[in-house]
This record gives sequence, structure tokens and C-alpha cells, in this order.
Amino acid sequence: MADAPWAEIREKFQTALALSRVELHKNPEKEPYKSKYSARALLEEVKALLGPAPEDEDERRQADDSLGAGEHALGLPAELVEAEGPVAQGAVRRAVIEFHLGVNHIDTEELSAGEEHLVKCLRLLRKYRLSHDCVSLYIQAQNNLGILWSEREEIETAQAYLESSEALYNQYMKE
Repeated sequence: MADAPWAEIREKFQTALALSRVELHKNPEKEPYKSKYSARALLEEVKALLGPAPEDEDERRQADDSLGAGEHALGLPAELVEAEGPVAQGAVRRAVIEFHLGVNHIDTEELSAGEEHLVKCLRLLRKYRLSHDCVSLYIQAQNNLGILWSEREEIETAQAYLESSEALYNQYMKE
């Protein structure tokens, strides 16, 4: 994490969530996404304060090949990898921001950008997806991608994300 104080990051994040959820109803009719855009700006600030995510090309390539492609392609780990330590916590924090940026873009009808952020969220959480701290976020990101692809009438892709989400849920419940 960058040197930014945690309190500043938390405050900006909470303000962004409030703008997305509460202030949305106060937007002028001619600017229906005003609060969403303000929330997005704050989320981008938080993302910058968290610093860049370290990239591992082999892991990234593996994630690209398997995201949302069903239980077999998911390559679900045989054991649970907990999201502990500074590297894992940094990845989880970045994933939360990517998730909210993805939902924000989808809410403002910018579907491609929303998809990119949700896929980044999945990449960041991939190895921790069975952790109790991460499983819900991973499933939500997959479900949002499934809905996004169904709205594009790409039913097979949507189904793959949704089935992958269900498989992860079932595996998590067994552990």
C-alpha cells in the first residue's frame, strides 16, 4: 500500500459508497449519473492511493484463460489460500475498488469499462477466492459479469460465469 494514511483511504471509500447509494436519488433529472461520476472519481483516488498492483505475467495469463469458464477451467485450488499478509491484503483492497468501479461503470451504462474492472477484480482475488474474506466478492463479480453478458445476449458466456460462480459457492460451502 502507498504511504497514504488508512483513515484518508477509508473516508474516501465510504464517501464514494454513499454517493453511489444515497445521493443517487438526489441527482438532477438532467444529470442522472452525477453522483455516480463523483463516486467514480473518489474510487479512482482511492485506487491511486493504494498504489499499483504487482503483476505476475504467468498468473495473469492463467487467470485470463480460466476466468468464468466453468468449474474445470477455474482450476479451483485443492486447498484454501487465506488472504493474509500485506501482499494479499493489498490485492484484496485493490479488488474491492475494482469491483466497485466495475459496478459504477455498468450503472452508468459503460459496459466495456465495467467488464474490465470486474475482470481485474477476479484476477486480483483468483488465488484467494476460497478465503472467507474473498469468496463473496469473487462470486458477486462473477454474477455481475454473468448478468452483463446476458444483457449482451451472449448466453453461453453468461452461463459460464454464472455456473462458475455456483461451483465456487458449492465448493466453499463444502469446506
